[in-house]
Amino acid sequence: MSEKIFAAIITHGELACALADVAENLTVTEIPLHCYSTKILSSEEIIDRLEKEIERESPQKVLLFVDLIGGGCWIIANKLKKNNDNINIIAGVNVPMIISFMINFKRLTWAELLEKVAGDAQKGVVIR
Repeated sequence: MSEKIFAAIITHGELACALADVAENLTVTEIPLHCYSTKILSSEEIIDRLEKEIERESPQKVLLFVDLIGGGCWIIANKLKKNNDNINIIAGVNVPMIISFMINFKRLTWAELLEKVAGDAQKGVVIR
């Protein structure tokens, strides 16, 4: 994929930056992972900062990873998506999801990438 991609992780607590740090330590970082915490910033501040960053970077595709479907981070992401058809949201963020994104974004189409990332996230959850 040759399109410019913007990726951000939005979570409660300090999870977003911890996930970004882990992914960046385990893979070659070619796309910066922007991280936002609702513990540190208000919803309005996150939306404002992300809108400005997305506008400044002018990506063709935006992927927002959030922790919980239906939660505050999900609502933030959906407010951003409402104004931008190039934004996709994936809830239930985990390490396998982020790693899959980092290693597959160049070789798959956008639709394939979204499916692969979601599938790898699910494969990363195992009961034994």
